[in-house]
Amino acid sequence: MKRARTALPALILILTGTAATAADTNGAATGTEDLAVGEVSSAAEPPWTRTEQRAPCAAHDPQRRAYFGDTHVHTTYSQDASTQGTRTTPEQAYAFAKGSALTIQPWRDDGTGARIIQLERPLDFTALTDHAEQIGEVHICKTPGTTGHDSWVCRLYRTWPRGAFFVMNAAYSWGSDRWGFCGENGEHCLEAAGTVWRDIQSAAEG
Repeated sequence: MKRARTALPALILILTGTAATAADTNGAATGTEDLAVGEVSSAAEPPWTRTEQRAPCAAHDPQRRAYFGDTHVHTTYSQDASTQGTRTTPEQAYAFAKGSALTIQPWRDDGTGARIIQLERPLDFTALTDHAEQIGEVHICKTPGTTGHDSWVCRLYRTWPRGAFFVMNAAYSWGSDRWGFCGENGEHCLEAAGTVWRDIQSAAEG
C-alpha cells in the first residue's frame, strides 16, 4: 500500500504535465481559428510562374481529411509495363480508379483479356506515372505505319517483349545514342513522345 500511495502523486504529476503540454499545443495552433470554414489564409507567391488559371478548391477543409489513392500507375505507354502485357490506356486507368471494371492480361488470341478486375470502392485520387524513357520508341514499335515500326528492335519488341525489355534498356544504359530508327537527333522518337504526352494530358483533363 505504501508503494501505491507514493506512486499516486507521481502519476498525477505526469498526467498534469501531459495536459499542460496539450493545452500549450492547442494554444499555439489557434493562429488560424479566426478563419471561416473553407477559407484559406493568404500565402506568399510560390517561386514559379503560373501558366494557367484554375478554379479554387471547392472542398477545402482546414481540419484536413485522409484520402486514399494510387500514386504509381503505369499504362501501356511505359516500356516496362507494356513488355509485361499491359494494354491499359490512360483513359482506362482513370476509369478504373473511378470504379469501372478493367480487363487485363493474359490475352486470348482474339485480343480479349482472361481476367477482369474492379475496385470495391473508387479511389479518391490516382496519378499516372509512365516512364518518360523510351516512351516515343515504344509508341513507334506499337504503331503500324510509323517510321521505325519495322526495325529489328521493334520486331523484337512485338515478338519477344521481355527480351526486348532487357535489350532496349541495356543499349541505352551503355550508350547515349538512340536507336537508328529514331532519326537524326532522335526526331522521330521525340515526335512520337509528344503524341503520347498529349494523349496523357488529354486523359487527365477529361
